[in-house]
Amino acid sequence: MAAAPKKPPSARWKSFEGWDYNGMKQRLEQFMATIHKTPLLKHVERVSGKAAKVSESFSAGQYWCCFEFVLDDRSLIIARIRLPHHPDSNENTTNESELYAIQCELATMEFLQHNATTVPAPKLYAYEPPGSQQAIDVGTCYMLIEGFYGNNLQDVKFDICDLPKINTQEHIISQWTSVQAELATFSFPQIGSISHFSKDGDGVVTIGPLAAAVAERFPSGGPFATCEQYFAAVGEARYTSARKDASELAEPDESDRFCVLGAFVFCDIVASTELFKDKETSFHLNHMDMGTQNILVDDEFNFLAVIDWEFAQTAPAQVNNFPMPFPLVSSTASIQEILQDTEHLAFRNVSRQTATQELYWQKFQDAERSLAEQGRPVIPSIAERLRGPASRIFAILEKLGGFWGNKELTYEMVRLAFGLEGDEAKEYLERMERKMNGKES
Repeated sequence: MAAAPKKPPSARWKSFEGWDYNGMKQRLEQFMATIHKTPLLKHVERVSGKAAKVSESFSAGQYWCCFEFVLDDRSLIIARIRLPHHPDSNENTTNESELYAIQCELATMEFLQHNATTVPAPKLYAYEPPGSQQAIDVGTCYMLIEGFYGNNLQDVKFDICDLPKINTQEHIISQWTSVQAELATFSFPQIGSISHFSKDGDGVVTIGPLAAAVAERFPSGGPFATCEQYFAAVGEARYTSARKDASELAEPDESDRFCVLGAFVFCDIVASTELFKDKETSFHLNHMDMGTQNILVDDEFNFLAVIDWEFAQTAPAQVNNFPMPFPLVSSTASIQEILQDTEHLAFRNVSRQTATQELYWQKFQDAERSLAEQGRPVIPSIAERLRGPASRIFAILEKLGGFWGNKELTYEMVRLAFGLEGDEAKEYLERMERKMNGKES
């Protein structure tokens, strides 16, 4: 009996569903009314040389929406359509910065298409910028990229720590770390986004300012020449954002206070310790958002594609840390305390996460060792730094403002950076808070 045909990604796309709040559905409906699919369909058929039909459902996010085109051989092309400014986007975001972000994503995808052998990135077929006749005909700028019959890993298995078969977990993590390690073999002398890639001649790469500022993830500016410059800028951006958010609250609570203080402490750690002052002269290419939501897999958990390269940049090794759903943000002492008490409410979760962290670390070592044997070493080693204080502190900075407990996270940063605990840590934080508020130089 012939196997049933695989369902395309659009089978799970929700179109307008889930957007009915704060006028978001109306915004999306108004935008969709301006989009003309017929020119898109003709463009897809031109680049593919095949007949195609557009699926009814679409997928929408903060910056892009996607239309799916099924070709007559059942292969897929996805049209990523740029949405207008999100109401909650950074007030400093401009059309120019958004177009620069698109330019950097395109350059990164082209670079990978011509240089990476095992990084499963979608093929880029075409891009129509604002003002091109094709973009005018469609109603906005867009890109055409390769589509896949698969689901993102987050939907298939939300918590891979809970997989029943260790060999399945190993298969996933081996692929996960291998992709990141190969990306890290591409190193450049500055920290920033790939703003231009020449497909001709010697394939010149230009590193420009960070494009991920559009998503409020990292500061604008750069490119940066040193780790310290980069992390100082990241810390300052996080501190400014946290302080602004707290100032808009009617009654900030202790968690809000420590969110601001934690970002300020990170800035002090960058300035007063050696943790973020590496003397490296080259920096790894990094996806910067390779969570389970951006990894497409088939039914056997084989990686089909890593998607959404808009945050990609060259970066210091310290930005790498243990990802969700097994981050390393708690103190070693608290983890050991839980692991020694099988009756502890958190024992099951912590034990599974700790085991997955160990596997992830081992697989990163294996991936780097394999690349070194091929004459493509990862320098500096990511595996050697994953458990180090700098990577753990940066992971904590990224969790501030979430559900982890900002006070506990801030105290853990202080312990990792200075070895201070108890009253000594409290005294340091009180001094930092006075300094933050201009009451102490």
